[in-house]
Amino acid sequence: MALNRLARWSIMGRKDYDEALITVVKLSGVLQAFTGPARAPQARRLLNLDRVEKWFARAFSKGIRPAACAVAINSPGGSAVQADLIYGLIRRLSKSSGIPVYTFAEDVAASGGYWLMCAGDKSYALETSLVGSIGVISATFGAVDAAQRLGIERRVYTAGEAKMQLDPFLPVTPEQEARLRDLMDDLHDSFKERVRSSRGERLAAGKDDQLFSGRAWTGRQALKLGLVDGLGDMRSVMQAQFGEKARFLLCSEPPQPSIRDLFGLGSLLHGSSSTSCSAAGLAQGGGDGGSGGGGAAQRLFGQPASGGGEEAYYVAARSAVQAAMDEAEERALWGRFKVL
Repeated sequence: MALNRLARWSIMGRKDYDEALITVVKLSGVLQAFTGPARAPQARRLLNLDRVEKWFARAFSKGIRPAACAVAINSPGGSAVQADLIYGLIRRLSKSSGIPVYTFAEDVAASGGYWLMCAGDKSYALETSLVGSIGVISATFGAVDAAQRLGIERRVYTAGEAKMQLDPFLPVTPEQEARLRDLMDDLHDSFKERVRSSRGERLAAGKDDQLFSGRAWTGRQALKLGLVDGLGDMRSVMQAQFGEKARFLLCSEPPQPSIRDLFGLGSLLHGSSSTSCSAAGLAQGGGDGGSGGGGAAQRLFGQPASGGGEEAYYVAARSAVQAAMDEAEERALWGRFKVL
């Protein structure tokens, strides 16, 4: 108990010790699982359970006695699985701790981003925010004619008739399209159920065709449809609710990579996650105290400098290319909600 009081005092100070403390988690990026190094620049642009779990553990810590948790969301969506995992985490922690959750849409809280908005006991947006897009999308391409003109023959062998679906180099069959639509409709139903269970009677009656059409709405339109409870930015709303002297504690890390992540090399230059370190034998920390006297410089890319140098540079180049591809995909997803 003494440690809890000390932790709160270190945040609030003696003068404002009894004022309301609001913990803040900023969720910015595309919802997508990531299995690479935790410090890779790609990882810092994605939202998934592995990345945000520790943020919410801090935000719902009973030791610092937060009055509420404010979640600021800026996401165009992505993985429905990751959206539901993060949603479930927030609701479980709120229920077990008794700490209410307020969600706030910033630029975009669409598709999976709106799924996250539903985790709030109350939700808010700015007038100019884009909110909603309650739907499911599957985007691919077809290169059948191009492959034929180039004389390319696609050969695919499967065990199980449904194992191969929607290959871009083969014609799409009606059966394949029907199976995809069946999956998408089921995901859409799950999304709609989540929205209805969260918003309840606050949703505008008789507007299902509009609400679940996949359209994105401005904050003002979303308020009329019952998708949010009010308009306003996080600080103004929370101070109106908990007093002008309410203090804010950021519990999440900055969403953008630092300059050292340029060209996708940040995680390689500064060591990987703890699980990767044990397997690859990376140097511990950023100094020259690695075992065997080699130091950090000799283990720049996770291997001794005396061997495997070409492979190390290949790994670095591959990381840079992957980062560029992820950037292009991310821009395409954000671009769906760009207002010109």
